Amino acid sequence: MKITLLLLSSLFAIQAFANVAEEEIYNNYKQSLFKTENKISVPVAFNGQDQKLFVDALEDVKFEDPTSMIKVSNFLAVNFDLVERLRLEILKLKFHEVKIMDQTLVEDLLNELRKPEVEKRIIYIIAAHETIFLNANQKDIVELAKLNSSYSDIQQDGESDRELQTEIISDLYFNNPDITTYMEGEYIKSVKIFMFCRISRLYPCLMVMKDINGKEIRNADSTLWSHPVLASAKTGLPSYQRNGNTPAGIFTIDSVMPTADQQISYGKFRRMMLNFVPKSKDEVLLKSLMPKSSWSSDWWSASPVARDIGRNLFRIHGTGKINTDPNAPYYPFVRTSGCIANRENIYDGVTYKSQRDLLDAIMKAMEMEPKFENEPKIKGILYIVEIEDNNTPVTIEDLKEFGIK
Repeated sequence: MKITLLLLSSLFAIQAFANVAEEEIYNNYKQSLFKTENKISVPVAFNGQDQKLFVDALEDVKFEDPTSMIKVSNFLAVNFDLVERLRLEILKLKFHEVKIMDQTLVEDLLNELRKPEVEKRIIYIIAAHETIFLNANQKDIVELAKLNSSYSDIQQDGESDRELQTEIISDLYFNNPDITTYMEGEYIKSVKIFMFCRISRLYPCLMVMKDINGKEIRNADSTLWSHPVLASAKTGLPSYQRNGNTPAGIFTIDSVMPTADQQISYGKFRRMMLNFVPKSKDEVLLKSLMPKSSWSSDWWSASPVARDIGRNLFRIHGTGKINTDPNAPYYPFVRTSGCIANRENIYDGVTYKSQRDLLDAIMKAMEMEPKFENEPKIKGILYIVEIEDNNTPVTIEDLKEFGIK
């Protein structure tokens, strides 16, 4: 038993370390781009993950400051993988650095698309940027990509059933499957958080939680504990686009970042790290975390699409930024680049420290003392479900129709 616990602890530590390392590499590339603009060199020996994080950083720098002097065309990436070369070319087209796609890339892409098996990420990227390809007179690329059955996943994402059956949500909440075998039991002693959102992400979502024994978390007066959050991207983009809304579906919560750094963006308290459920044949791993009634539903389909298109670095965090628009439907929340946001700062005489409140609530639900030293032990499974699209924040009243009260 001790050996098993040590192994699980090691797996958890490896995942947390990987998350921290990924963010650090991304931030280093981003800072280098900000500081040196066009002078940064692209190492020939970049591996696939480094290439991706570099392009992620370059894309974000360009979108955060479209007037930046940085030009995508100045970064020679002949040794990059096809998918990252494709992303760079899309950026050139988006920012009007070129009007015609590089012919060598076009030929390589057409040859790839003619293969019997094509990487799903390439199909998704083409589908997500269909208009750009058509405007660049690359109809052949689009038509070939459309022959792949995965192409339609992008069009369907965000078009989930507007009226989820009450029974599906009730079954998900009350009859969640045994997870003792998932990832070798790594999440046996973890919380389950159910986060209900509107299809329009301009309105705050609502979290409810179960403890490590599967018991509902309630307040001292026996009312159901709940916690409002926002899952809305400032770009307004769909979840299959980089920096788009937080995808509906299932994530794991895997510890916190080592420090509460970048406090303007992320607030005074450590941010929690979210991960997609790993790929598996027919999404058997993902389905093992939900009852069978959900398998044929599509409420969860946005998360594997976002995973397979390459989205990353999802967090739950506060913010040092101030929402100065009291008429915004999400006031006093601040929209993010796709993460889940908590309220922070002072509004109308009320001091919000919602990230701190959520960290403490999870630690208590894990039967730990809510203190700084225990924050790295935080772990859980997060279910994000979109319910009817009323133009109001989700409240406990909305959940009563599912028997959640």
